[in-house]
Amino acid sequence: MAKANSRVKKWELLGRKELFSAPPWIKLFADTVRVPGGRVIDDFYRVELPDYVMICPRDKKGRLLFVRQYKHALGNVTLLFPTGFVERGESPAKAAKRELLEETGYKAKTWKHVGSFMIDGTRGCGKAHFYFAENLKKATEPLVDDMEISESVFLTVSEIMKAIEAKEISLFSAVSLFGLATNPLIGKIIKANGKK
Repeated sequence: MAKANSRVKKWELLGRKELFSAPPWIKLFADTVRVPGGRVIDDFYRVELPDYVMICPRDKKGRLLFVRQYKHALGNVTLLFPTGFVERGESPAKAAKRELLEETGYKAKTWKHVGSFMIDGTRGCGKAHFYFAENLKKATEPLVDDMEISESVFLTVSEIMKAIEAKEISLFSAVSLFGLATNPLIGKIIKANGKK
């Protein structure tokens, strides 16, 4: 929260030039900004990516459901929670339910919004909407897509810790959501917010 007497002030946006666009995946901008000291920066680069959802599904045994997929930016196969972009006109909650079903074939009876977080406060790069999903029920087979072939894997907390250490879980967002999912203090906050 900004305070009136704080030395930290917002920058002034003087202009924005679109440098590259490949809808709906990415846009690159060069912003012209004036920083609080008065200096003007003509080429402050920003990246716009679509918002996405990531779901931490938990079964009745307390195991968390991951998917094993190849991720080209990593150049490797990794474990991650079910994840996908929020489509135009779709709410993050609806996207989360759709992605869980598409990627794993599971539906969940209980949903809790953990929070929405900007990926990179300097460059932008989209917003992540994190969800917990419980009371899982197998509804169908996962959708098959040649760009997103995956396997569903249930893991215990100790197995997840070993997978992180072995770099089998290598995405920051997956590790972050796992930390939120297993942090008792965060769990109390989410539970309290759910009662409002």
